[in-house]
Amino acid sequence: MGSVVEVRSPVDVTQLRARLGDADVVQFSEPLTEAEYRSVAALLVDQPMVPLRVYGFDDDLATLRFLRWFPHVRRFSVAGLWHLTDLAPLDQLSADVEFLDIGETRKSLNLAPVAQFRRLRRLRVVEHRRGLPELLHANPGLRDLSLWRLPVDHVLPVIALPHLQALALTLGSLTNSEWLTQILTLRYLALRQVRKLSDLTAVTRLRALQWLWLEMLTVERLPDFGSNTMLTRAECLGMRHLRHPAALQGLAAAPQLRELLVAAPHLPVDAVVPFVGHPTLERAEIVLGSQQRDRDADDVLRLPPPRPDTQFAAMHELTRIL
Repeated sequence: MGSVVEVRSPVDVTQLRARLGDADVVQFSEPLTEAEYRSVAALLVDQPMVPLRVYGFDDDLATLRFLRWFPHVRRFSVAGLWHLTDLAPLDQLSADVEFLDIGETRKSLNLAPVAQFRRLRRLRVVEHRRGLPELLHANPGLRDLSLWRLPVDHVLPVIALPHLQALALTLGSLTNSEWLTQILTLRYLALRQVRKLSDLTAVTRLRALQWLWLEMLTVERLPDFGSNTMLTRAECLGMRHLRHPAALQGLAAAPQLRELLVAAPHLPVDAVVPFVGHPTLERAEIVLGSQQRDRDADDVLRLPPPRPDTQFAAMHELTRIL
């Protein structure tokens, strides 16, 4: 895993160049001089996979005028640029932009100007709903999509993304889980604190699914995943409504499950018994809210913990998004 490289004036170009090699993101929250913008931009030309992020409360940065120095940036984030009011200045970026993060801002933004980009492969949107259908329609080649704090099936009743492989829904709502079956190409699905979602039966019809991440849902039992022959890893985190001894039985039916992570404080130890003798399960970690119950669950399965997210994703050529 790389690092976050914070850029501040005065910019040490030599030091910055050395740090870019393993950077996950390069970011700044205060304006730089024109010469410093040029220097940073020149370094990023040689690192096209490293995203540039601008954030903070500076009014001048919120105009995005500085983007004239970064026409070649292909991955860009405005997550946390609180005073941003208009996305039209994004037209200073190249048409080859492949990743945009339209994250948290003080006011909801109109996404219409972003629809000028037609080659996006990865997109994150937080709360902004105006123009979202048009933006997705303009980018049928999207592979990774993250939506935060949105009533998903209300804003996007129909979604047609034939190449989408990774989807993360966080802190919004999904009234009808059947909405998910419009995206049968999904290999990774994260459902995190999604309101109105209590039945996951529709997820079992995502036959390409390899990695399922469930977090703080109001689900009481997991459905039968016996037909999900590609499902390799499952995570159930903060699942306080899982209380029944058979709550996980449907997940244990997944025939190729190899890694399991469960954190459910009200789940009885007996709930992990269906995984005993599972033909492919290699790794598991069960957290039940007390050291004694955790040890009891560990004694039942006697398996090493799952691999780190990044390692598992690399092994299976998956994208982990939030």
